[in-house]
Amino acid sequence: MTLNYNDIETAVKAEGDASGFAALMRRFNELGVLRYDYLVAAGQYRYFDDDSHVDLQLNGVPQTVAANGDATKIKAAVRGAQAGDFDFERFCELAGAAGVPRWTSDLVAKQVTYYNNQDQPLLVEPIPGL
Repeated sequence: MTLNYNDIETAVKAEGDASGFAALMRRFNELGVLRYDYLVAAGQYRYFDDDSHVDLQLNGVPQTVAANGDATKIKAAVRGAQAGDFDFERFCELAGAAGVPRWTSDLVAKQVTYYNNQDQPLLVEPIPGL
């Protein structure tokens, strides 16, 4: 299967805010997305299926990433985003400040993992509603 750039873009634009995250993950499943990475410094998404990937900028804004990872900071940022306290750009800024260069949303494992610069997990969260 080959991922369709336009279908993924349409699904993302329909999400709205963090409250639509579970519905978006279900739509990604329908589109054949197995996982996606968000690359904080590039402000870019990378969507994967079994044998290909698609890179999309979408609403991503490049952010500076701190050298040292901080699990407490990323956990607070995730909780704030889930509560609707700020927008995606602010979340990405906070993730960078927490030393998170990348997070992976794994639709098969049904979890989001936030990594530090040494590619070690700082926080693993379940994806609700999958």
